[in-house]
Amino acid sequence: MTAEKQSIITPERSTFFKHAIIEDYGTYQSLSDGDLWPQAWSDDDNIYTANGDGKGFDLNGEWGDIVVNVVKGDIASGTLSGERISSGEEVSQVWSDPEKYNRKPTGMVSVDGCLYLTVQDLNKETEGGRIFNDVPAATIVKSTDKGKTWTWDQEKPMFNNHVYTTLMFLDYGKDGENNCFDDYVYAYGLDNNWRASFSKTVPDPTKLYLARIPKDSIQDISKWEFYTGDLQGNASWSAPGEIELRKPVLQDERRVYVDRVKEPSNMSVLSQGSIVYNKPLNRYIYSSWTEFTFEFYESPTPWGPWKLFLSKDFGEYPWSENKYGGYATVIPSKFISDDGKEMWVNSQTFVGGYHNYRMSFRKLVVTPNE
Repeated sequence: MTAEKQSIITPERSTFFKHAIIEDYGTYQSLSDGDLWPQAWSDDDNIYTANGDGKGFDLNGEWGDIVVNVVKGDIASGTLSGERISSGEEVSQVWSDPEKYNRKPTGMVSVDGCLYLTVQDLNKETEGGRIFNDVPAATIVKSTDKGKTWTWDQEKPMFNNHVYTTLMFLDYGKDGENNCFDDYVYAYGLDNNWRASFSKTVPDPTKLYLARIPKDSIQDISKWEFYTGDLQGNASWSAPGEIELRKPVLQDERRVYVDRVKEPSNMSVLSQGSIVYNKPLNRYIYSSWTEFTFEFYESPTPWGPWKLFLSKDFGEYPWSENKYGGYATVIPSKFISDDGKEMWVNSQTFVGGYHNYRMSFRKLVVTPNE
């Protein structure tokens, strides 16, 4: 992995953790099919999750570009089991040309027992190098019956023009119970694409933005307040609806594999993953990735200052069953250990010589400095 030699904006290295290590492969596999898997721990103690491009937790079911599932049990006891609930047009719609774009889930949250799911239009064109390389629109859908039916404004998307179109909710634990200091829901956003745009059709995302939303207005963009503070965590907020005033809570302009001859190369490091509050450690964790690396950041608040505490390089392809990276790194709050030192990270891969295309977890172990 090579770093750029020019002056770039990068986060500080964290000193909060003395050690951090993540397993080389998924050591807990589920009987499922699909990718992404944003997750929400709801008030009934179940996890609700959505996958892209697969069958979800019904291996005999129909393929869908988006599938909502319920997952019961836990990893520690080896009792995870899932059930498919809804899919496709039952969940959301495609706002852009359906010949060129399909639905992808990016974030999920449970608020007062209701589920909210962010869904984006992701390019699926196989010609011209555009596949997976731009995200022009996104919206948020709501379910009051635990994922069976969904509602949304069918006239227009909440976000368009490639602005804030990859959305991830802050995971505050079971039905948000660990948010003890205010009454907002927090949503992070990336512009342009869900990861580096390998075709460079749109600019690579290098800035992570943040909004806070009243619990009863999650689908009303006019009520969203956007972070306008600095990268050091000095918080200020826009008036409701003023998305054009947003400023990043994290900016990381590092590039990895800059000198790689083959594509992908020269990749940015901020991507669709998850942001979770680790209550025992009183720390916020953002899990990101590139084609060949995992990137982990920590912060004392939702708005920073965010610092890099682990960059794990899995090497170039081919990968093997004993060592592989992946994409869409999601850390569910339900599986954080009582002391906060062990977390489970979901990710998938279907290229590079190894196929791991299901809800799949590997352990992340951290040791805080005393």
